[in-house]
Amino acid sequence: MIIRRDFVVGAVLIALAVAMIWGAQGFPRIRAMPYGPDLFPKIIAGGLILSALGIILEGLRNMRSGQAQDDIAQGAITPLAAMSFLGIVALVAGFALLLPVLGFHVAAALVLLGAVRIFGGNWVLAGIMAITAPVVLHYIFYSLMRVVLPWGVLAPYAW
Repeated sequence: MIIRRDFVVGAVLIALAVAMIWGAQGFPRIRAMPYGPDLFPKIIAGGLILSALGIILEGLRNMRSGQAQDDIAQGAITPLAAMSFLGIVALVAGFALLLPVLGFHVAAALVLLGAVRIFGGNWVLAGIMAITAPVVLHYIFYSLMRVVLPWGVLAPYAW
C-alpha cells in the first residue's frame, strides 16, 4: 500500500496539534479571568485538527473517486513552491525580529502584505488585509483578552 501524502500531512498536523494542547496544559491559570493563557493555543490546535481531518478526508475522497494520481509527479517540489515556502518562513522570522522594534501593528501589516502576495492575492487585497487585520487583532487581544501588544514606532499614538 502506498502512503499518500494527504495522510502524512494530516497525521503530522494532528500530531502538532496534540503537542500544542499538551504543552498548553502547563500554562499557569489566572484567577481573575474565566479563561487562561492556554485558550489561544488550544483554539489554534482545534483548527489544525479540523484542517488535518479535511486534508485526510479529501485524500480519501480522491482515492475512492478513482482519480488517477502519480504520487511522484504530484510530490515533486517546484521552484515556485520552494520559494513560497521559504518566503513564509522568512515572514515568520521577520515578524519575530521586527515585532519588538516596529511594534505589532506595523510588523503584522508588513507580514500580512507579504503573505497575501505570496499566496497569490493582488495588491488591493493585500493592502486591505494589511490595514484591517492588525486593527481587528488589536481589538481582540487588547480590549477583549486584555493582552498588551507592543506599540513600537506607534507608541506616541497608543490608545
